[in-house]
Amino acid sequence: MLESQPQRGVARLLSWIEDEDPRAVEALQATWSRTGNAYVIGVTGPPGGGKSTLVDCLAVHAAAQGHVLGVLAVDPTSPFTGGAVLGDRLRMNDAQKRGIFIRSVATRGHLGGLTATTRYLVNALELLGCDLVFVETVGAGQGDVEVVRLADTTVVVEVPGLGDEVQAQKAGILEIGDLLLVNKSDRPGADRLAQELRSALDLGEQHDWQPPVLQVTAIEQAGIAETWEAIDAHRAHMEAGPLAADRLVRQMHELEQQLQQKLFRDRMVTIGDDALRSSAQQVLARKADPFTAIERLAN
Repeated sequence: MLESQPQRGVARLLSWIEDEDPRAVEALQATWSRTGNAYVIGVTGPPGGGKSTLVDCLAVHAAAQGHVLGVLAVDPTSPFTGGAVLGDRLRMNDAQKRGIFIRSVATRGHLGGLTATTRYLVNALELLGCDLVFVETVGAGQGDVEVVRLADTTVVVEVPGLGDEVQAQKAGILEIGDLLLVNKSDRPGADRLAQELRSALDLGEQHDWQPPVLQVTAIEQAGIAETWEAIDAHRAHMEAGPLAADRLVRQMHELEQQLQQKLFRDRMVTIGDDALRSSAQQVLARKADPFTAIERLAN
């Protein structure tokens, strides 16, 4: 179990990051050289897929293998407080009992299944000495794909009984998943779903890594050891070659996104509300088209 004092300090930093408190920037700048060492496992899939139970089991299993780990559970935002609903964290009882650091993170309206600051939250957990971080996304179906911009290994969870929804999601699943899990495999239709996923993979574009399709029942801890072996195999594959290049591409994307946000904020300050309001009035009155208005505001 990690000592409580470091946990309190990191918990405070996590809050600063979520709140976009300037103290978070200062703290991360001072500790940046101590970060970047954790292997990140993203777990995504539709709501009701049993992701939290699965992460709970995998976290306990990984801890037993000697890993120091943390869990970021991205939950839906409360419409009243703006905070996380905490549903995912409440389902990770075994991991909490073993002292594994778990943090529920609010989406705060951010699409794509992750918050814009999740990467920095991972960095904060690294300050606890975590060499492994699980990131469970909110579960937004096909749109829940931003996890690939963060995770070194992406686990996609599906469950039988979704019917046509599976067909609609397959393209996205096959593009982002390094490992495909059919959870709740004690239900009817699990074998068929697993076979459909394997067939779709066989028909898709072939890469150096062929995502395995495994059947698990996390609530009974069935298939957890096999899932961990598959994650380990993918990690070995990545560390043998593509991991460094993959992380560089992702870091470039993050810097690009942050640069866009900064330039936008700075430009909006320069433009001011009055100019924006005047342009909007001209567009509404059909005295100017929106394309010309944007060009004027941008220059």
